[in-house]
Amino acid sequence: MSEFGDMQLSPLLRRTAIAAGVGIGTAGLLAGVLLLGPKAASILLAVVFFLVWPLATVIRQVADDAPYDSPIVVAICAAGAVLCVPGVVSLLAYGALGMVVAMIAALLAVVIDLVHSRVWVQRSRRKRAYGGLAELSRLQALEDERLIASLQCPLSIEELCGVWCETTMTLAEGAGPRDRQAVAEVRRICLDEFERRNPDGFQRWIEAGASTDPGTFLLPRPGE
Repeated sequence: MSEFGDMQLSPLLRRTAIAAGVGIGTAGLLAGVLLLGPKAASILLAVVFFLVWPLATVIRQVADDAPYDSPIVVAICAAGAVLCVPGVVSLLAYGALGMVVAMIAALLAVVIDLVHSRVWVQRSRRKRAYGGLAELSRLQALEDERLIASLQCPLSIEELCGVWCETTMTLAEGAGPRDRQAVAEVRRICLDEFERRNPDGFQRWIEAGASTDPGTFLLPRPGE
């Protein structure tokens, strides 16, 4: 007995069983409506709902640990069950035909649940992938900011000229959009430093067409 008590259904099997039960219950509801007629079925649903709802509300307020959160949901389920039970009985009374209808309803409910769960899993994976890309983009932006912050430190003009030459090679090798944006910011900082530290050499370099190697104009020549 303890072995059966310790046995637990897998989540997939439990979900499949619930979906099949919902399908059979839906078929029973439809059969109950056909059995009693729309008017009588509506009256039965309304009577059971308004009888169970206040009772479920009182239990929810009195009980220390109620097994449900919404008395309205409990009342709806109770009304549906009252109509479902005679519907399922009348459906099974048709013999093989009723069994086939119940099995088809259960199969349709299981298929719909599987499709819905697969779509939900794909959306969750896509959301996690988008979140990972956003995090990667944020980390890359932080790396760019650290690089730019390092250039704002008092580097020597020789080092700044070397950075300019390296960024020129990066652009020539076909950098991506993100790298191009970072390179543009780096080169802007270099230009500001060139003009601040050696205005005359910077002006000569610009007038010469801003060649690849700014050190020819900005660095002191041997012997000076």
